[in-house]
Amino acid sequence: MRLNKPAIDFVLALAFSCLASLSLSVYAQWRSASQVGLMQAPPLVLNNLSGKSIDIANYKGKVLVVNFWASWCEPCREEFAELIELQEKYGPKGLVVLAVNLAEMKPRITQFLKGNGIAENAIEILMDRNSIIYKSWKARGIPTTYLIGRTGKIEGIWIGAIENVDSDEVKGKVEALLRQ
Repeated sequence: MRLNKPAIDFVLALAFSCLASLSLSVYAQWRSASQVGLMQAPPLVLNNLSGKSIDIANYKGKVLVVNFWASWCEPCREEFAELIELQEKYGPKGLVVLAVNLAEMKPRITQFLKGNGIAENAIEILMDRNSIIYKSWKARGIPTTYLIGRTGKIEGIWIGAIENVDSDEVKGKVEALLRQ
């Protein structure tokens, strides 16, 4: 029996969703960059929802949060409001949140945003259609969130959903980098 492309895509999305829900629905776990094998942020050049090319090299001097997500991933969906809160709270102090969507088309992403009352420009959403950036960043599941200092050094990684940006762990790490 041969499955057509939409059926294969659905089965893969369902499998990833189940794995993500089972393994990552707990609190985010903080890991040092060395545990993942990355010290500096790898290149990241992707189009945003408007079709504009965004290059993280242009954000030197800013603190970055780079989050890998998909609309079908329940922990990712739950975490999205936290990412927006991070951008709103710390953006004026020099933080930039980049939400890198994995393998979804723009209509699917905008449907997710509209369905959840989220403005398209609430945070910068980038489209990693072939998951090439995801792989080069050595991410192993979603959501995965990288915290990057002003020099491009990866300070650490949250594996799983960030559930509270006001927690001492998240707030402390972000604010410490913003003070540098």
